Order: sequence, then structure tokens, then C-alpha cells
Amino acid sequence: MTTMLPPGRKREALSADLSTQWAQTAHLLFLDALMKAGGWNQGDLAFHGGTSLHLSWQSTRYSEDLDFLLTRADRDMAKAVGTAVKLMHEQFRRIDPGFEVTLRDKTKDADRMLVYHLVVSHPRVVGNTMVKAEFWKTDREYLMSYPTELRAPRAPGDFLGVVSYPVPAASLQTAFADKLVAFATRPHLKWRDIYDLWWLGTQSTLKVDRDAVAKQFLHNVSAYTTLGGRPAHVALLGLLDRDRKEVIAQADPDLKTWLPADLWKALHPAGVEQMVDYARATLQAMHDHIAQADNTSKPIKRRRP
Repeated sequence: MTTMLPPGRKREALSADLSTQWAQTAHLLFLDALMKAGGWNQGDLAFHGGTSLHLSWQSTRYSEDLDFLLTRADRDMAKAVGTAVKLMHEQFRRIDPGFEVTLRDKTKDADRMLVYHLVVSHPRVVGNTMVKAEFWKTDREYLMSYPTELRAPRAPGDFLGVVSYPVPAASLQTAFADKLVAFATRPHLKWRDIYDLWWLGTQSTLKVDRDAVAKQFLHNVSAYTTLGGRPAHVALLGLLDRDRKEVIAQADPDLKTWLPADLWKALHPAGVEQMVDYARATLQAMHDHIAQADNTSKPIKRRRP
């Protein structure tokens, strides 16, 4: 593992690069500790979202938060998370004895979502790094139809890794369906959704099966409210209502912030344009596919430039 502290003995401000390194180390150590501490059964928990894509499937986009689906079963999550943070703290102190890891419970509605902040600090560094872990509660029946695969998370390019306990991560197909859910439910455009959809469909090993993806999408979206309360497949078309050139322009800084600098240079501008066109075509195709399978629904064509 590369150095986790500034060189020399002088106290320095936490740099952006070092903060990212602390956060990614916290991601990996917390995941490993949570699996050790939880005593999980199949269908209890699913790791999903952008950080899961980054660590479980080696997506090139960095992501900040740890997102989980959690069954509503009677479980003392405060105890499980507290134990995990203690184990995580021990691992950080093996890197350097000065590291501190603090747990802050930020939960507001325990029946809906558990929210924890994991704060990493060191006396030689001014500032700290905070990682948010969210556990969104859902029914076991929902999770049992939410396919996962056991993955040992690691940072892209890290061939050694620090995680010994595999994590039930959303499968690539499940993640693809989740990205469709994001387009159908988010009121504001987030470039990470465009990038992730493009990455899953063109850069990962996923072979997109429209029948299977449509079925998974309709299951996943059932836990959410679609934009304007529209049918789920109709809500997919929101991106096509936006001006293509404006969407492309928003990639800097909305996407640039989350990619390695060299990768951004390689992708911008031609690759960014391809991402937008892929997302638009995919959303239209999935809308049409679902509409054609539903005899009561007529396909809608959006051709706005």
C-alpha cells in the first residue's frame, strides 16, 4: 500500500489526493470488517451503487458513498456497524498508530434508512475524510429477487487487495437495471448515471439481454416513485427531452471530477459524446422493448436533438 501520510514530520493540510486514498482505504476496510461482524445470510444485504461498481467490478469512475440494501429483519445494525468500525480502526492503526476512525450515527428515520459517517483523521494532518454508509431497508422478498454475486472488493489496479471476506454485490445486470431506475426516478440529471450506463453496456463484461434487463428493471423500480408518477418505461425517456449539447457540456465538471485526469483527457470530448448517444439510444430501446411487451402501452419516440 502506498504511503498514507504526507512526507516529513511537519503537520500539513489534507490534500485531495490523500483524502481520496484515505476514503478508498476506508471503503475497503469497512466492507471487510462489516462482512466479518455481521453474520450475514443470503438475502440479508446487497452492496450496490457507484462504489460497488468501482470496487466490486473495477469501474474507472471513483465514488464516495457506500450504499447497501438491507432486509428489514430484526438485526442490531448499530452493534454490527460499531463492531465493524472497531475492526476497521485496528486495521488503520496497523498502517500507522496515529490514525483515528470515528463513527457518527446520522440516522433520521430508522424504519427507512440507516445512515452512518465514518471519519478518518490523523494528528499529523489538518482535516479529515468522511465516508457515508447508507443502509436502505427493504423487504426480504425484494432482495431475494435482486441478484448479487460474491465479490472481493479491490481498487482498480490493485492486484493484492486488502479484503478477505467477499461482499454480496449487485451483479452487472442488476447494476444496469439500477441505472435505468436512476433515469426513471431522479429529478435532476447526474452525469455519473450516463457514465455508469455506458461503462456497464460497453466496457464491462456484461452482455445486455433486453428481456432479462427489462424484467429486472421493473422489479427494481417497484420500490421507488417514478418521475411524475409516469409508467416506469415512459419515465425512462426524460434524458431524451434534454438538449443533447447541453448535456454534453455538463460533463465538465460533473463527470470530470470523478475520473482520473488522464482518462478524462482520453475521453473528452469524443468519448463524452458517445456516452450521451449510447445512453439516449439505450433508454429509447428499453422503453420500446417494455412497451411492445405491454399490449396496453404504445411506444413513444423522442427525437429531440
